[in-house]
Amino acid sequence: MNKFSILLAAFCVSLHAQDAKPASPKAAAPEIKLTGSTQSAPKTYFADVWVGRSISDCLTFQNNIQVLAKQVEELKRLQVFLENALTTPEKEARGHEIAAKQAKLKGDNESMGKLYGGFSIDRPYQLVFTKAIIATPLSNEEFTKLTSSKDFKSDSILSLGDKKFQVRNTVSGQAEVETFGLALKRITDAKSQLQQLVDLQPRLTKDDDKAKVEKAIKDLQDDLSKNLEEFKKTRGFDFNAEAITLPAEAKLSIQITEDEKKAIEAKAITSGDKK
Repeated sequence: MNKFSILLAAFCVSLHAQDAKPASPKAAAPEIKLTGSTQSAPKTYFADVWVGRSISDCLTFQNNIQVLAKQVEELKRLQVFLENALTTPEKEARGHEIAAKQAKLKGDNESMGKLYGGFSIDRPYQLVFTKAIIATPLSNEEFTKLTSSKDFKSDSILSLGDKKFQVRNTVSGQAEVETFGLALKRITDAKSQLQQLVDLQPRLTKDDDKAKVEKAIKDLQDDLSKNLEEFKKTRGFDFNAEAITLPAEAKLSIQITEDEKKAIEAKAITSGDKK
């Protein structure tokens, strides 16, 4: 949490306290003592199982994950309905519906495993983006002008549904993608905090509070200006709030057991001996 977030939180608590009624005294909560375990945490191992090499690959994987997640949430919801069912026919109907959706989820999960090297929603996984593309939306007029220029390159345009985007920058490398994500977050967070402080100003009644917020706004504007200048210098174009960042390459890893790790290592040694 940065200094501006802390300031916002403090003023929000203060304003809330002014509006709140005094609370009746309560007995102190009993102290709870936590004891640490003497056993060390088990080691976790991950194996790389799939590499996405295009925007389509990465978006398709993410979409498939969302489909499975929605199925899991639907099953949880149906389970609640089953537990609350009052009649036998209702319980039987809910039970049949759950069984059908469980079978569908099982089949879809197995299909994902075949597509993505043994992936399963039952295993923890890591998806690391190693390349990202930044693109800005194009109006019809901008699209026509861009495509009619002499130096136009077809790969500089992305079509997503009925919308067109111009590729403005490509970020390659896991560390670079993460760094870019942090830079983008600093700008968007600063813009959000600045708006919150501006909205907060009219609610303040104390001169001291007004002065603090006024200074915070000035400091935040200075920081934001520096971040925007750095963004333009690094990326070659002005920050655009409507810009999108699309994953273009990604690496998928799944958690494996120690026995699976040993089997993979043994297989690698055997393959090396054959060579």
